[in-house]
Amino acid sequence: MSVFSCSIGVMWNTEDIRLLRSGPSNEVYKRIFLYSSWLLYWIARCCNFLKLRYNSHSRRLEHTQYNIIITKLILTVKCLFLLRHIVDYMVIGFVIWIHLFRVEKADGQNFLISLAMQGISINVLRRIVIFLHSQEDCRLIKQLVNEIIYISRTIESKFGMIYHCEFSLLGLYLCKMYLVYLIMETMWYKPYFLWINLFYWILMEYCEFAYFLYQLILLNWYRNLSFFLQSLTEYHETLEFISRHYHRRLLLLFKVHLRIIKLHKYIKEKVAWLPSAIYLGIFTSIFNMELLLECMIYAQDDIENKMYIIADGCLGPALVPLLNVLILGICTDRLRSVELTLQQQIVIINIQYIRKAYQHDNTLKVLHNEHTSLIVHQKLEPLLNEIVFGMICDREFAFDYFLTVMITALSFIQYTVSTNRNVAECVSHK
Repeated sequence: MSVFSCSIGVMWNTEDIRLLRSGPSNEVYKRIFLYSSWLLYWIARCCNFLKLRYNSHSRRLEHTQYNIIITKLILTVKCLFLLRHIVDYMVIGFVIWIHLFRVEKADGQNFLISLAMQGISINVLRRIVIFLHSQEDCRLIKQLVNEIIYISRTIESKFGMIYHCEFSLLGLYLCKMYLVYLIMETMWYKPYFLWINLFYWILMEYCEFAYFLYQLILLNWYRNLSFFLQSLTEYHETLEFISRHYHRRLLLLFKVHLRIIKLHKYIKEKVAWLPSAIYLGIFTSIFNMELLLECMIYAQDDIENKMYIIADGCLGPALVPLLNVLILGICTDRLRSVELTLQQQIVIINIQYIRKAYQHDNTLKVLHNEHTSLIVHQKLEPLLNEIVFGMICDREFAFDYFLTVMITALSFIQYTVSTNRNVAECVSHK
């Protein structure tokens, strides 16, 4: 057992954990979590989303009613943004009706893909708007956020909280946000600019950012529970008996762990539309990847012109869906790793209790039952992210997703070339 416990504690020991807790990086990461949470909260308050207010005394979200005049003003502004292009929407509908009967070959293929992309964007935007304004989803968010606050406060007060954001994950997400910024910036200068497309990217990014922050919080919870178990294991390695002082804390840890598992399961069930929306970005990625590859391989423009057209038109929409799936896949692999580590540490603690605790202590029996229940629960329902049709979104899935985009885009290019359509010049949009 001692060899096994050492294998888990190679990276972190009690002294390392103490240094992490008192180091400046802990304060920096704590501020990242705090400011990100407040940013999401104040965006929701300013845009009249969800109608929730944070009570600083109870430290919980509560339902609130905004001033009726302010609410009507915000609603009017939202409607004006959507309706200012009502004539354009009617023209687009008329053009679509004509194209369905007149366009064929490669142009018809590109048109149908564009039509599918626009339809998916409108449907996802519809679901996001419902999510941010309906009473049912408002109650859901209130319940979820309050549970997250409770678990975070419990872990921080009973086990200690060391905040951490993996640098590679954070850097990858910042790169994705920069690409989204480029997409929205270039939209302003397009002759076919529509507010509905801009709102799609903004609101989708808002929801994805909230989901990404939840993933980081989840990883921090497991990381800190693992730190506590590691310290507990090291402390009792040389002692003959385990103090009763730790019985209640271990029981609390098991209960908190089960609450985390139930919370994640509830989120997977109730917010399943968001991972599905991330997956459906595959159509946008394929269409723009086709543009990108055509420009890189076949176009005869000079390099500078190619780089400008790619950056201005298709780079962001081609890469952002891929990065969304990759980030979610990395989070899944990290969760799988920390959950396995925690399972191993719980097994070691259970063995220590069997060896060193008083055998006729009723608390020992309770701890053993809680340990068995937790391990079985983890095996039956591991902490993973599902994306669509019950498929697990890990890095292997992200790689398959990337291959699907590339192979499909190349197939479209092959069909375009076979129809003798001119691909000697880069185009920013078809």
